[in-house]
Amino acid sequence: MKKDNKMLIKVLVALAGITLTVSILFFTPLWGTAILTCALSVMSCYELLVPTGVCKKPVPMIVCLLTAAAVPWLRYFGVAETGTLLLSLCLLTFAFLYSAAAGQYHSSKNIAYLFLASIVFPSFFSLLLPVLGGENGKRFVLLPFIAAWSADTGAQFGGKLFGRHKLAPRISPNKTVEGFFCGLAGGVLGMAIYGMVIHIMSQDVSWLSLLCFGLLGAAFGTVGDLFFSYIKREHGIKDFASIMPEHGGILDRFDSVVFVLPLFYAYVQIVSFA
Repeated sequence: MKKDNKMLIKVLVALAGITLTVSILFFTPLWGTAILTCALSVMSCYELLVPTGVCKKPVPMIVCLLTAAAVPWLRYFGVAETGTLLLSLCLLTFAFLYSAAAGQYHSSKNIAYLFLASIVFPSFFSLLLPVLGGENGKRFVLLPFIAAWSADTGAQFGGKLFGRHKLAPRISPNKTVEGFFCGLAGGVLGMAIYGMVIHIMSQDVSWLSLLCFGLLGAAFGTVGDLFFSYIKREHGIKDFASIMPEHGGILDRFDSVVFVLPLFYAYVQIVSFA
């Protein structure tokens, strides 16, 4: 009974999160998505730096959170390239001077974490803005989420049913080779279902582009999942946070999406879905 309750909570939280995300993306102006990406950036920044013990002092933590919050707004106001470049330079300068002044000469790896948390991942999240603001943005903005989460669902069920061979036992013991291929199938299936929805709405869609992205998105989503599992295993933590019951933190839920978003942005620059 307790296990059933946990599953019910997990499903309800997932539905609430999906409903909120879709509502913001579809029914608010572009600044609503900017607020969403800003919130995701700040929370993921905190989760990557604090639970891992990378950032223990308030001053660098505040600097990193402010930097992460600023990146989506630079994209929103159309100055992402110059603004992110200057932010990166300022953050690198600050991190070096602060570490040197504190005598932390062994913390060079921590500086890399600061950049991932404050610049790289917020830049990935903020790519939702140009996609949503572009042609057919509302029609296709959900594709990175569908590809990542349908692949994750396929991998979980496929791994439980057919899993025999471990995919990466030192990083994520529960992942299997069979689950990985089921995840690829799940990503393609998710794209196929969404393509049928678009088709029913009498809108044109390139099936080849859609299905190919499902396959690529599933593969990169698995890499993202393993990447964050690697970080958690390295630092001995189960979840990055507990903000979402039975799901963990933002990075626990969006781990695969983080890697699919930049892939999606690059993909739409080359290939048309319409």
